[in-house]
Amino acid sequence: MLQYIILSLNVTMPFILLAALGFFIKRRGMIDDNLVKQGNRIVFNFAIPATIFNNVYRADLSEVFDVRFLTFNSLYLVVFFLIIWGLAWIMMKDKDLVPSFVNTAYRGSLPVVALPLLVLMFSDAYDPNILPKGILAVSVLQILTISAAVVLFAVHDPAARKKGALGIIVSILKNPLVIGVILGLIFNAFGWTLPTFAATTVDSMGAFVMPLAMICVGANISFRGFDKKFKYVTIATAVKLLIMPIAGVLVAYLFGFRGSDLTLIMILNALPMAVGAYVMQAELGGDSYIGASVLMITMVLSALTLTLFIFLFRVMGFLI
Repeated sequence: MLQYIILSLNVTMPFILLAALGFFIKRRGMIDDNLVKQGNRIVFNFAIPATIFNNVYRADLSEVFDVRFLTFNSLYLVVFFLIIWGLAWIMMKDKDLVPSFVNTAYRGSLPVVALPLLVLMFSDAYDPNILPKGILAVSVLQILTISAAVVLFAVHDPAARKKGALGIIVSILKNPLVIGVILGLIFNAFGWTLPTFAATTVDSMGAFVMPLAMICVGANISFRGFDKKFKYVTIATAVKLLIMPIAGVLVAYLFGFRGSDLTLIMILNALPMAVGAYVMQAELGGDSYIGASVLMITMVLSALTLTLFIFLFRVMGFLI
């Protein structure tokens, strides 16, 4: 079990340390709120779209194309998202916080945490199809999670709602993350390649997503006490790390998934909150406190919850 704790910490600790650095330099007065806001804007408009473009553009969308596996994961994500959104709208009195709560409760760190975790776990697996199947699922689910989040914030945007359905659609299409997905799909579908200088530039832009975003996260962390927002932070954390993966595994088991497929489904749903989810939330007028708090707490606790899930799956014989 110790090896899985070390494995999880190797993936999540860099995020935690960078956020601690952001917290430290903000408290020392080396950066201010305006610089943090500008940093979020740079990450949202350039760095994350570049990363998304790279992941979609370079993904082999035909490799190990298991329709049943991809369909289940896609439908589960969409249905879970809609249920959380509906329950939040019904139960939360402060409707302005609904998109922030939902965004933190369902969006997992697919490209940043899932990919290295899958590589570490399945590079030497007895079944050579496990790793490419997981990587393909990450690509597909990343597109779905971004699309769902953009719709979520667009629907709750008063300016977009005033313009009706057309305003919401325009708001979605103007989102830099959606533009990154669309361009990645176009380049992938037509087999286009970037010139070396352009590919190097895009790689460089994507390289500072994690450092800059996590420093901004740390700068936004503050303990407000056990108020209403902290209650939402606690619930969103429980939903993200416990309810989403446990429900996903139970439903998948009922649908006949076993072994490596069930393990992949567990990992894809037990991830900490995505860094991009926080950046998007901060840039689109969501609650930065909820976003930063859930991101940090899930990053820390996921090292324990993921390890526990992996250990249980090994004991039950689903992970060999």
